[in-house]
Amino acid sequence: MPDSTSFQIDILPLFTERDIRAMSKALNLASYDDVKARAAIIYDRIHGIGGAVMPPSPPRGEGPWFQQRIDLFAQWTADGYQP
Repeated sequence: MPDSTSFQIDILPLFTERDIRAMSKALNLASYDDVKARAAIIYDRIHGIGGAVMPPSPPRGEGPWFQQRIDLFAQWTADGYQP
C-alpha cells in the first residue's frame, strides 16, 4: 500500500468521463495541474459549498460522491498533492 495518495492512482479515477466533459469549460478534471490548482474549490463543491453539490444528481450527473471518495480527495490534499 502506498505511503500517500496520488493523483494518477487515487484521484483521477474518481472523475468519470461525464464529469470531465461537463466541467471542460471551467477546468480539466483529467489534468493534475488544473485539479491541484483548484483543489480547494473542488473540495468545497463536492460538499455543496459555493453552489450545488457536484457531481449533480441524475440525469445531469452521477450524483454526489460517497464520503469515502470525499475523504480520499481530502487525504490527497493533506498528502501534498502528489502527482
